[in-house]
Amino acid sequence: MTALVTGLREGLGNIRLFLQEAWGELRRVQWPTRKEVQAATAVVIVLVGIVALFLFLVDALLSWLLQIFITG
Repeated sequence: MTALVTGLREGLGNIRLFLQEAWGELRRVQWPTRKEVQAATAVVIVLVGIVALFLFLVDALLSWLLQIFITG
């Protein structure tokens, strides 16, 4: 039984140490400003739109070519 208790204490100590270190790292993080987040979000939305348009065009072209190939 004492080995189990010792193992649990060590495990809880490791968890506590991990959480303390993680919290310390989070305090050192330089969080982006609201303006930076908005700018990055706008870039992502625009790029997603561009990629979606590109994939739509490629799909439409391949579909058209396949229709021509099948109907001969």
